[in-house]
Amino acid sequence: MFTTGDEITFSHDQWRRLRITMLPAYRPLAAWLHTDVQPNLAALDQFAEVLGQAATNRETVNGNGCWIEFRPNDVVIGSLYDRWEPLPVPTGLFWPVLSGLRGFLLGAAAEPGLTRPDGYPAVSRMTTRRPPPTGGRPVLVDRTYFPPEWSEQQVQQAAAGAWGSAEALYDEHTGTWSGLWCGGELAGYYDPATGTVQSYFPVLAP
Repeated sequence: MFTTGDEITFSHDQWRRLRITMLPAYRPLAAWLHTDVQPNLAALDQFAEVLGQAATNRETVNGNGCWIEFRPNDVVIGSLYDRWEPLPVPTGLFWPVLSGLRGFLLGAAAEPGLTRPDGYPAVSRMTTRRPPPTGGRPVLVDRTYFPPEWSEQQVQQAAAGAWGSAEALYDEHTGTWSGLWCGGELAGYYDPATGTVQSYFPVLAP
């Protein structure tokens, strides 16, 4: 699902999905970009404001599959599903990567192949502040949501269809997966040791 190389690059595949080449030591950063940041320019700009606020206030941000915590010199990326050990990412890498992704999305915005098909699901995204179950400082929660008119059965059907789709991709290093259902992308996390799906959520298209 993610390739590794000497530099970080972004591209789209033929199904409009974000593809990432990442430095080998920073695969969790690629997972966070794919599942929590996502390849939508407007949503990225809004999320960047959330991240800036969290960095200023030293707040934790929980996303679709990861948590991030801001420290003076780095940003720690952890898995909400225990897929990797928390990874410190230097701030000198973290923010430029986000800027690079934004630049890529901006440059690709006019590509005709990225046009959403008719009937594309109305995926939404929302940021809330929630207190931890065990007490302590509230955390910012930023996640994507399936269309509110979808039934639980429709959501489960979409998840199963995407997980088993011919276009599905899996990354055993981070437990990240991506699949297609009715023209839209779903992503999530799974346990590579057992093949058990741990989460699924919609991805905002470009």
